Amino acid sequence: MFIRPATKWGCATAALIMGALATGTNALADTSYLKPNFFTTATSDIVTVQSSFTEDFPNPSVAVKSDAWTVIGPDGQPAKFDTVQPFTQVTILEAATKASGTYRLSTGERLGRVGPQVLIDGAWQPFAPDRAIPAGAQTRQSQTATVADVYVTRGAPTKAPVEARVGALELKPVTHPNDVYMDTGFAFKVLLNGKPVANQQVEIWREGGAYEEPSFRKQVASAADGGVKLAFDKPGVYLIWTRLSADAPAGAATPVRSYTTSLTLEVQP
Repeated sequence: MFIRPATKWGCATAALIMGALATGTNALADTSYLKPNFFTTATSDIVTVQSSFTEDFPNPSVAVKSDAWTVIGPDGQPAKFDTVQPFTQVTILEAATKASGTYRLSTGERLGRVGPQVLIDGAWQPFAPDRAIPAGAQTRQSQTATVADVYVTRGAPTKAPVEARVGALELKPVTHPNDVYMDTGFAFKVLLNGKPVANQQVEIWREGGAYEEPSFRKQVASAADGGVKLAFDKPGVYLIWTRLSADAPAGAATPVRSYTTSLTLEVQP
C-alpha cells in the first residue's frame, strides 16, 4: 500500500527542519535540478534546459557540471545534448526533440566531493570539512553521487526513457511524468540498485513555494515496496528529491556514497 501525504499541503519551515533533524534528511540542502522551457509540445524541434544546485527551487545557485550529461530518446537509446554551456550559477543545455515521444534529460550520475561522515546518536551524518571533528568520534569517508532528471514529450508520451536506468538511487515513475494531473496525482518508487527502499524520506518543493504562507515544502516517506503516491492541491512545477547514504560499489574511492536524486515535473490542472 502507498503512503499518502496529508490532504492539506504546506508546512512551516521550522517544522521541516525539526523533521529533518529527526530523520537525517537535510531539508535545506543544495540539490541539483533540471528545468526545461517546456514539458510537453506538439511542434518544438528543440528544448532548452537550465541546470543548477539550489536551496530555493528553481533559483540557481551553483552551476551543475557533469561528465555524464545524457539524453535518452523516445527509442530508449542514449544520446548527447547538442549544446552544453556552463556559467557561474547555471548551466544552459539544448537537445533536439524532432521525433515524437518522450525524452529523458539527465545529468547522469556525477561523482562529487569527498568528505567525512560522523556517527551521531546511531546515525551517520555529513560533517563540514572546515569543522573540528569531536575527539573520539567514529568517522568514515563518503563521496557524493548526484542525479537530476526531467522528462519532456513531443506528442504522445512513451515509456522507453522512463524504463532506462540512470544511477544507483532512482525515483522510478509509475505514473508517466508527462501525464500528471491534479485529479490523478503522481506515483513513483524509490529504488537503490534496482531494489525498493522502504521508509525513505522524500522532499517535495514547489516553484514559487517560498512566497506561500506558510512556505511550501513537503516531506513524505516511501512504503515497504518503495512506493510513494503524491496528491497535489495546485498545478505547477515541482521538484522531488531524496538523499541516502549507502555502500559504495566495489573499488570506489570511499566505502560509502551519499546519493541524491531529483526529478522535476509539471502538474497540470
